[in-house]
Amino acid sequence: MSEPEARSPAPGSLALIQRFINSTELPDGIDELGSAPLAARWLRDAVGANLEVSNKDRTRLIATREALRDLLESHTGENVDPAVAVRLEKLLGSAPLRPVVSAQGATLAVNCGGVENFLGMISTALVEATLMGTWAHLKVCRSDTCRWAFYDHSKNGRSCWCSMRVCGSREKARTYRARQRATSAP
Repeated sequence: MSEPEARSPAPGSLALIQRFINSTELPDGIDELGSAPLAARWLRDAVGANLEVSNKDRTRLIATREALRDLLESHTGENVDPAVAVRLEKLLGSAPLRPVVSAQGATLAVNCGGVENFLGMISTALVEATLMGTWAHLKVCRSDTCRWAFYDHSKNGRSCWCSMRVCGSREKARTYRARQRATSAP
């Protein structure tokens, strides 16, 4: 799947979260997690994990993906229900993580297998991005029919749409037409 507009991917392990969120193209595109075999293929391609994925695992993967997408709306200034973060904590919380300490510092490593391993990788990427200061730059397009995850590389960090040429232009045109209708109404 390719992004709506050529943008550089998110840095480091945050790119995995971006790729995970973009594993479906809304509203009617292909969902790469659309069945258990498709989800297993996506995990193999994304992280090299050759896993059996049950329907329960697939449902959890989709719930995690959509909770991440919902949470990222806050990065474009939208109000997000705090229950989204709680739901995401529950979805990610069963993957055990352990510290790996060296002379250079510490990191988190996943200490399990299966789909839990992938969810642990998502947790680790989220913590790393938070510490690196990159988490707030991963956003989802404000367009309700798009919601594509993109990394905001702009200087001011105020991008709201995956593509100004596509989603941004459509939204501005909609706003303009609504304003015109409102001023021409008797």
